[in-house]
Order: sequence, then structure tokens, then C-alpha cells
Amino acid sequence: MRLKLTLDRGNTCIKAALWSDDGQLVARELGDESQSAGELVERLAAKHLAEGEIFDAIAWCTVVESEHADDEASLAGKAGRVIELTAATPMHLHIAYQTPATLGSDRIAAALGAIAVAGTQRPILVSDIGTAVTYDYVAVGSHYLGGNIAPGIGLRLRALAAFTDALPAVDVAGGEIPVWGRTTAEAMRSGAVRGLAAELEYYHRAAGNDAIAVITGGSAEFLVKANLLTFDYIYDPCLVHKGLFSIIKDEN
Repeated sequence: MRLKLTLDRGNTCIKAALWSDDGQLVARELGDESQSAGELVERLAAKHLAEGEIFDAIAWCTVVESEHADDEASLAGKAGRVIELTAATPMHLHIAYQTPATLGSDRIAAALGAIAVAGTQRPILVSDIGTAVTYDYVAVGSHYLGGNIAPGIGLRLRALAAFTDALPAVDVAGGEIPVWGRTTAEAMRSGAVRGLAAELEYYHRAAGNDAIAVITGGSAEFLVKANLLTFDYIYDPCLVHKGLFSIIKDEN
């Protein structure tokens, strides 16, 4: 079986997904931020490839510029073809961004993944909810028109503790998030979480009545489980990887 691999280097970790040639997800693997992309690939190769084999293709993206050169070098020879996703990569997405070179490759991958799961016949609000939150708009026909970036839930809480004198450090997990906080910890937690949910509602409305929302990211699962979103949406934890896979799936 010919196996393809996708790699997503984020701010806190590096994530890998292994795919069969027909697009079935075979496995997912998580590496820590100190690990190179090549080391994570070697771990997956030891589990899933025969000795001496390499992956058919690797598609990867990163938002960590300081690790870019090391990751790029570490992937040499690990697959028949290694493709880094950037705004210049050939893809089924028309990017209308004034500074495409500065557009995060994770945002491009998420947009491609949203097209893969939602199609091209409706506008799409794509939101990746992690350390930072991105809100991106893809118009009918796979036209990426732009988007916005905001702090994620954890960043909001840490900023409140770091830049005020009296507010404590608060973790989003393990506490209630009522509409109106009854303690300072609840007030901070609810403000961060429900504020982000309200942002999603706003951008969903801004995308138009026909738009479909597609969300992903570590904190997206938290919002889904808390049942805080009042509009229809698709939650897909593999959205970025599906976007990366879309640029290598048809290679032979």
C-alpha cells in the first residue's frame, strides 16, 4: 500500500497524519515542539513501512519560522516527493490576498480542507481555533478573499493574568462557563470562551445567510462539547491535514 503523509507544525506541537492512496486516514501522530519534522516521520516509518521503504509523498506546512530550516532539511529523502504548502503552491484555491507571501500556510491548508469537506457551491467560514483563532472567508468557486486573526482562549486568559494586577491565572478546563460569572475565575473563563463563541457567530453572519461554517483546532472541540454554537457547522479535527492531502492525493 502506497502511503502519503501530512505534517502540520503549529505553535505548541507538530502533528502528522498518515493516508492511504485512496484517501483513507490510517493513523495520526503527535510530536512535541522540540522534535523535528523528520524525527516524527522516522517514528511513523518505523511503525508503518518496511525497512528501507519511504513514503510516497509528504505535504507539510509550518507557522514556526524559527524551525523552518531544520524541518525542511530533516525531511530530505523521507518520501518520493516532499511539498511545502505556501501561497505559491499549485492548488485548487484562488488566493485574493494583498500580501500572499505573509498568509499563514495553516490558514491555506484549512481553507483547502474546508473545500474538501463542504464543497465549492456555498460560501465558507473557516475557523481554526487554537493558540490563535483564524476566521477566513472562502467565496463560491474556491476564492479565498481574506480573513482575520484573534487570540485563542488560552491566550486571552494568560493575557488577563499577565497584564492586570489583580486577575489570577485561570485554566479553561475544569470549570463552569455560565453566561454570567459568579466568581472572578468564572467571569474570566466565561468571558474568554463565550466571547470567542460570539466572534464565531458574528463572522458566520458576516459570511452571509448561505454560508457554511467549518471549524477545527484544539479549542474547537471544547466549544462543540460545551454546545455554545447556535448555528449549523461542520467540526473536523483533521481539517488542516485534509487540506494538505488535497495537494498530493492525485500524484502517482
